[in-house]
Amino acid sequence: MDTSDMQGLVGRAYGHLFYARYLLLGIADPAGARRWLGHVVEDVNTAAQPRQDEVCINVAFTWAGLARLGLAADALATFPRPLQEGMVTEHRSLILGDSGANAPSNWRWGAPHHPEIHVMLLVFADTEEELAAAHEKCRSECGAEGALVEVSEPIEGRLLDDVGTEHFGFMDGISQPVIRGWPRTTSSVHPPAAPPPAKWTEVNPGEVLLGRADNFDKPSEGPTVAAGSGGRVLPPADWGPRGRHHLGHSGSFLVFRQLAQDVSGFRRWVAETAASARAAAPSAADPSADRSLLAAKIVGRWPNGAPLALAPGGDGEAPAGANDFGYHEMDQEGLRCPLGAHVRRANPRDSSLAHPDVALSSTKNHRILRRGRPYGPPMVDIPAQPEESEDPERGLIFVCLNADFERQFEFVQNTWLNNPFFAGLYDEVDPLTGTQPAGGGRFTMQAEPVRRVVKGIPDFVTVKGGGYFFLPGIRALRYLAGVET
Repeated sequence: MDTSDMQGLVGRAYGHLFYARYLLLGIADPAGARRWLGHVVEDVNTAAQPRQDEVCINVAFTWAGLARLGLAADALATFPRPLQEGMVTEHRSLILGDSGANAPSNWRWGAPHHPEIHVMLLVFADTEEELAAAHEKCRSECGAEGALVEVSEPIEGRLLDDVGTEHFGFMDGISQPVIRGWPRTTSSVHPPAAPPPAKWTEVNPGEVLLGRADNFDKPSEGPTVAAGSGGRVLPPADWGPRGRHHLGHSGSFLVFRQLAQDVSGFRRWVAETAASARAAAPSAADPSADRSLLAAKIVGRWPNGAPLALAPGGDGEAPAGANDFGYHEMDQEGLRCPLGAHVRRANPRDSSLAHPDVALSSTKNHRILRRGRPYGPPMVDIPAQPEESEDPERGLIFVCLNADFERQFEFVQNTWLNNPFFAGLYDEVDPLTGTQPAGGGRFTMQAEPVRRVVKGIPDFVTVKGGGYFFLPGIRALRYLAGVET
C-alpha cells in the first residue's frame, strides 16, 4: 500500500494540530488553476509523512471544479452520480434529512443560489498565527494570476482539547474503521483507548480507497481517464473499457457538512426534561430524571467516551473511549444503551440482524472514515436566555471519506440516523442529530418493567452548508495539473 501516493487526510485527522481552515475556491482561470495545482501539489501532505507540527495542506475538488479545470468529458462521465449531481438535489435532500431549517435554501454556502465551489483547500496548523500565515500564502498563490478566488468565507475549525471532545461535551471520533493492511508505522486512527480487536473495526481498503478491494472483494470503481494525454502516469483500471487508467488511484470521495450545534438548547432541554420527570414521579426509577444519565442515553456514551453497553451505571465502569464491545450478547434489548441512541444508530455493530456475525459484517459495509472537528468557541455556561444573540455559533465540521457515497454516507444518514423505524422503533429519528418533526421528536429508553419515552425533542443540529468532493491521490493531482483542454 503506497501511502506516499495518498493525501494525508486518509491516514490521519491531524488531531495534533489544533487549528484548521477550510477554503472554498472557485476557478476563474483554468490554465492558471492548473499551474497553481502543479505548484501546490509539492506542498500537499501525504499519508506516508510522519506526524509533524507544521502546516499540513490537502486539496479536494467538486465535479464542477474538475470540469472547470479541463478534465475530459469521457473522464467526467466515469464519476459516480452523487458527485456529478452534488449534495443538493430533491432526492438527496430527502434522504439526508435536509428539510425545514436544514433545507439548502437556508444554507450559508454550497446551495445552487450560492457561488459555485470548485476546489476546497484544507489547511491545518498548530497555532492560529501559523494558520493565518498559511492562509495568506495560499491566497497570494491562488490570486497571483487571478486563477482561483475565494467564493465564501473560510470555515474555521478548532479542537476543544486533545481527546476529541465535541461541543455537546462528549468524546467524539472513537469508533472508526481501520483500513486492513494499513502500515503499522502510520495508524489510520488515533484511538483514545487501546485499539479494539480487528473484528469490530477492520474493513477492506476499498471501503475508503478507490480501486482497491472492498468488503465484497471487488474493486471500488473510481474515475478513469484515457491512456493518452498523460494518462499512463496512472495505473491501468481493472474495470470498464480496456485502455482506461485509474484517476481515483490512492484517492477517495469526501463528504463535507457544516453542522451548527445548539449547545445551550441541548443542555436546557436535558435539564428541563429531567426536572419534569423528577417532579412527576420523585421516587420512580426513571432514567430521564437524571440529567447526566438522560444525556448519556441520548448519545449512547458517557462524556468521557465510556459506552453505556459496558458502563450502564456510570463512566467509571469502563475505560474512557472503550470500543471493544458488541450489543448482541450484552444489550440486545437496549436496556443499557437505548436502541435509538446516537452511537447505536451510527454504528449498530452486531445488533441489526438475528445472527451477530452476519449483522456485524453488514454494518461494516456502511462504515465511513471520519475526519472532522469542532468549530466555534467552547461553551462553559448555559446563556440566561435562549435567544441571546451574542452567543457565537459553534458546531461540528463533519468530514468523512468513503468509496461509495450511496452505500456508505447516504445509507448511514437515511437508513440508520433518520429512519423513524430503526431497530423496530416507531416514529423517532436520531435524538441528537436527526431532523425532528414539527412539534418535536420522541426518544424511547428501553427499561424494565416499563420503558420510558421523552417527547418534544427540538432540532439540536442545523446544516449550514455542504458538498461532495473528490480527494485525489498525489499522482492524480499531478495528472490534473497537466490536463490540456
